[in-house]
Amino acid sequence: MAEHFYDGQIRKYLVQMMRLFSNFSYQTGDGTERQVPVLYGDLTRQVGSILRDNSENKIPSAPRMAVYITGLELDRDRTSDYSYVNKRHIRERAKDGAGDYTDQAGKQYTVERLMPTPFKLSLKCDIWTANTEQKLQIWEQLVVFFNPSFEIQTTANYIDWTSLSVLNLEDQTWSSRTIPQGLEQDIDILNMVFKAPVWITPPAK
Repeated sequence: MAEHFYDGQIRKYLVQMMRLFSNFSYQTGDGTERQVPVLYGDLTRQVGSILRDNSENKIPSAPRMAVYITGLELDRDRTSDYSYVNKRHIRERAKDGAGDYTDQAGKQYTVERLMPTPFKLSLKCDIWTANTEQKLQIWEQLVVFFNPSFEIQTTANYIDWTSLSVLNLEDQTWSSRTIPQGLEQDIDILNMVFKAPVWITPPAK
């Protein structure tokens, strides 16, 4: 029976997405700048009911952003020999009695990296806004990073050959409102669709 293994690899991509959309701000009518909060998950009926305190007279606050996964499919174009093993010979720096690194060579290791499996990760970012001015401010700050793509890094590990990826802006839906506009939902939602080529890798030996 195989040993249990979980490295939270998809979670790391989500963390990078959340960091990407964090710290954006908008300016109110009196010139005050306020940060836009970011949360994970789409606004389902159940979540929306909780945010409204189960009241029809209260709506979720805006602006805010919601990031969530919409798809994960195997990328056949990037598949390779599953039995391939890449070897790297690593030498550490030696440590002294106090635990500090010295300029001397330390232990040596051979790391065997197993062939990862390629996937296409699809994500969406919903930007909730109360008016057009808020939407224009947030969108203009965000969209300039995707020319043509945004590079993300999930780990600083030197021997992790799957740490780098790119995030591509594939599509946008400017408004969730229809014409004629109904009275059921006062918050306008801008939907942005992203795709990223990712790797899911087994543990190295």
